Amino acid sequence: MNYFKELNLTAFFITLLLPPFLLIPVHLFVQPSMLLAERFFPGTWWIEILVLTIYAVWLGQIMAKTGNIGNVRVRYWLFFSVIFFSQFILGLTLDDRFLMTGKLHLPIPALIVGAPIYRGEGFFMPILLLSTLAIAGPGWCSHLCYIGAWDNLSARNKKRPKKTFSRKQTIVLRYFMLAFVIASAALMNYFGISISVAFVLALGFGLLGVFIMLFFSRKLSYMLHCTTYCPVGSVTTLLGKLYPARIKIDQNSCTACNICSTECRYDALTPIDVKSGSAGWNCTLCGDCLSSCHADSIRLSFFGSNKNAWIIYISIIIGLHAGFLALARL
Repeated sequence: MNYFKELNLTAFFITLLLPPFLLIPVHLFVQPSMLLAERFFPGTWWIEILVLTIYAVWLGQIMAKTGNIGNVRVRYWLFFSVIFFSQFILGLTLDDRFLMTGKLHLPIPALIVGAPIYRGEGFFMPILLLSTLAIAGPGWCSHLCYIGAWDNLSARNKKRPKKTFSRKQTIVLRYFMLAFVIASAALMNYFGISISVAFVLALGFGLLGVFIMLFFSRKLSYMLHCTTYCPVGSVTTLLGKLYPARIKIDQNSCTACNICSTECRYDALTPIDVKSGSAGWNCTLCGDCLSSCHADSIRLSFFGSNKNAWIIYISIIIGLHAGFLALARL
């Protein structure tokens, strides 16, 4: 009885309904089934959805009540990334039923943008990304990206991040990288560059990103890969401005201690941003700042309202997270 009294009903109903809402149509209308359980044990698709729904409800309650959002977020985000890459490796080495389609590409987010342009076809992944952004907004980068979890882990090596670029330089660099990937893919398509050469170039791009994470992000305790190198991050933050959620800071109660600035690894809460009363351009709605504020001055605004905004938003994210766990990998 005490458990039900403590239950957050908003989080409960969203996380209860969203995974089945997303996964049942996927099972019914996409063939072959993208649900892993159905691929290996026909007729068990509903068991997979049930298990993941229970998981979503459980995790949603934790996120609704936790006083340390960042700590829990790191764990379930990393869990998803480990599952993602484990399935990818198993699909390559053991059983191709772990993989979604035959059009395999390296698990590098940049290829979500570049691969369809190079091939001139196969726009499933960009469409999936845009669909996810419509539901989660820029939170794709801080909750659902299979690569970003590792950059986040590297950046948490120290407590206080150290910046190397100004906000303006960061924005210029990240959109230069987006333009570079698009132009490179278009030129390779135009000149008929072979798939083997394209593979080597893409692999080099990905390995350079790993080096940036392991060396620079770790050294600076700042997500340099995600905020300057990854072109998908550029798309996400740009289109995220259309999403109806914002981090707002109450200037009447804010003490300007700037603890939130040291907590944010996306450079979205500089002292200037705090003074302005809202998070900056790079904000991915990770939510870490909410539990870092001792004055309780930071709020998430959703469709212009603060009421239950964070609970609603993080419940949507958790529902997507659970849904993503169910699917085969590309």
